[in-house]
Amino acid sequence: MDRLNAVWTALRPGFARAGRHLRRGAAAYAVLVISLLTALASWNYVRQSVEAQNRAQFDEATQATKSAIYRRVIAYRDAMYGARGLLHVSGSIEQDEWSDYVDSMPLETHLEGLQALGFAKYVKPGQRESYSRAARKEGMPGLWPESDGERSAYFPIEFVAPSNEANRRMIGYDAYSDPAHRSVMDRARDIGSPQATKMDYVLTDAPSRAEADITLRKGYVVYLPVYQEDEPKGTVAERRRALRGFVVGTLRAHRLFAHAYGKTFHPAIDFEVYDGKAVASSSLLYDNNDVKNAGDTGDTALFTERRAMQAAGIIIQPRRWALFFTTLPKFEEGAKSNLPTFVFGSGVAVSLLLFGITWMLVRSRSRALHASEDLKEANRELEEANTELQRSRESLVTAREEERRRLRRDLHDGVGPQLAALTLELETASDIVSDYPEASVLVAKLSERAREIVSDVRYSVHALRPPALDELGLVGALREGALQYGPPGLRISVDNPQELSHLPAAVEVACYRIAQEALANVVRHASASHCSIHIRLDEEARVLSLEVEDDGRGIREDVRAGVGKISMRERTEELGGSCTVRPLAGGGTLVRALLPFQTARDTHRREE
Repeated sequence: MDRLNAVWTALRPGFARAGRHLRRGAAAYAVLVISLLTALASWNYVRQSVEAQNRAQFDEATQATKSAIYRRVIAYRDAMYGARGLLHVSGSIEQDEWSDYVDSMPLETHLEGLQALGFAKYVKPGQRESYSRAARKEGMPGLWPESDGERSAYFPIEFVAPSNEANRRMIGYDAYSDPAHRSVMDRARDIGSPQATKMDYVLTDAPSRAEADITLRKGYVVYLPVYQEDEPKGTVAERRRALRGFVVGTLRAHRLFAHAYGKTFHPAIDFEVYDGKAVASSSLLYDNNDVKNAGDTGDTALFTERRAMQAAGIIIQPRRWALFFTTLPKFEEGAKSNLPTFVFGSGVAVSLLLFGITWMLVRSRSRALHASEDLKEANRELEEANTELQRSRESLVTAREEERRRLRRDLHDGVGPQLAALTLELETASDIVSDYPEASVLVAKLSERAREIVSDVRYSVHALRPPALDELGLVGALREGALQYGPPGLRISVDNPQELSHLPAAVEVACYRIAQEALANVVRHASASHCSIHIRLDEEARVLSLEVEDDGRGIREDVRAGVGKISMRERTEELGGSCTVRPLAGGGTLVRALLPFQTARDTHRREE
């Protein structure tokens, strides 16, 4: 336990420093985590987008191949239906007409893979010998293979095109002799639509360097029934009686699928076709690279898909093809992209850059906060100093005005009467010494000098404080001033508020002087007919409100402040108040001054 405590004691300062570091840089680390998560999400999105793009390319190629096969099979069907239409229109045609029809079709494009298009004529049992003799007479082989016994029907190939060695050898061949073909022909006859055999080997021309002239290839034989035009075909029995023969289409599987693959498919995708719905249990019809991948390596490829296909209108159930597609290593090499890695690397780099920028901003903000705290403290101290300075200023102004009021009272009540008495005594002395010229002149000079001193004292008394304030009070002084300033045509009214005798001298003087200045401006500039002076005292707020309002032309807001406005503002600011001068909406001007005051009791409390 002691060892653990020692280890914890040693590590605790480091943990504390790490905690402080994380707290200071919490925003920067949050930005780093969010940026890295965003980079990871971007990498995943781009990776999925690249994979989706490759998947779309794969799906597009597989769907294009399937569509090409559909179009080709439908072209075979249309060619067979066209041949049946030729038989219906002509009634009876010859080999040359048949060859012309087949040669007119674009075998090298839309009908690539069609080995032969022929007509198998319906020959009844009693017509077998006569058909063979007529065919030999025209240089054609008779009906073959020879039958061991009499059959219910024969269907020898009467004519076929295009004309090549493999197709010419099929003339006279009776496919009805083969049980597999017979069941397909019977089904086509009874249903009335084209039917295909299972995978079969069809006779084709051999390659150019082969020893044999012909060879067998994987393919299909499709039978389309041809009926007599004027016979009813509503039921199976009627269709059997109206049967005239079959249009026979021989398809080569390799050329059919190879042409569709070569025109539409991606070379790095393996394409295999199986004769049936299941790949594992069906025969391979076509493999583009001759390497069977279905069931072997297809599961390890990038993309693999199996599709069942039914050739509409020609190859119907139970005939189906299973199409197998899988990507080859070449496709996977082309599908590789460095974009996700680049996006992730760029995201990490941007995350680190944002982390660095945020960290610097956090540090700068921390320093700014410290500086702000210091600045706030300095501002607080400055505000306290300003407040104290304003209080000192207010106290000084108040003390000055109080001292002036005391001096005026002393001069008026003390020095003034004494000087007046001295003047009277000098006048009495002048009468006494009138018989003595020299003394009489000296006393006269002293009397004149005494009167000058009395006049100077009176001037000083008036300069210290308006006498009307002490004689009449604030309201009376304002009313007396209104009478003095009121020219003809201007009516001035002064409200009669509550008792104002207890106001400090500084407030009385300031209110009186501001009212005098406002009245002077009204008389000089306003051209008003009425001016009102409102005085309101708010005991709770310790504020005296003065409003001087006139109905004159008003003052413009853009007018530069003159000496009068500056003087009014300075007098209110000396007491910590405010003064505003603004025009009224209906015309005229309003001067409003707020003068805070303190009683002797308030001053005593503040000093305590």
